[in-house]
Amino acid sequence: MDVKERITRVAAEMFFTMGIKRVKMDTIAQKINVSKRTIYDIFRNKDSLIRATIDLSQKEQNDINNKIIDNSENIIDAVLSLLQNGSELLAGIDPQYYADLKRLYPDIWKEKIEKSKEYSFRLILELLKRGKDEGVYRQEINEEIITIILTGQLYMLSDQKLFPDKKFSIVEVYENIIINMTRGVATKKGLELLEKHNKPSLP
Repeated sequence: MDVKERITRVAAEMFFTMGIKRVKMDTIAQKINVSKRTIYDIFRNKDSLIRATIDLSQKEQNDINNKIIDNSENIIDAVLSLLQNGSELLAGIDPQYYADLKRLYPDIWKEKIEKSKEYSFRLILELLKRGKDEGVYRQEINEEIITIILTGQLYMLSDQKLFPDKKFSIVEVYENIIINMTRGVATKKGLELLEKHNKPSLP
């Protein structure tokens, strides 16, 4: 692992667990035992470091998602494995991270959302089409409409006005969206697979 990757990985972990504002470049430098000058030789400013952490985390998450889908017996199994992985990821991120990104770095937030939405749209659409082919999702659903709805719902997760973290955990909101949407489009075969995994609808 080269110095750039080490800096990016450590910064990502610190941003996710502490929020962005609280993490200073000095703190990152001390954590990995390099000078602050070294960081600035690689990253022009904190903005460019934040972008690098987002790019790295999204690429790694996309790779994990692809492996989950490739190794799953069916789309229901894939969705539930993606759900578990996504829940674990969200549980490890302090809500302050999203708040700081939105408020202090709105341009980066917008870039992140646009890139992530494009990927999520393609992924969800593929899952729905394959689910119909496998007979676990109903043939009459319009997968493009469902994809638009689900993508929109997922990007409400970090909205503190809708889901304040003092009242709702982001994982709880995420699981409610995925499980109930999945049940809503599932056939009898799909529902049976869900029940096999003890995934009834959530309240």
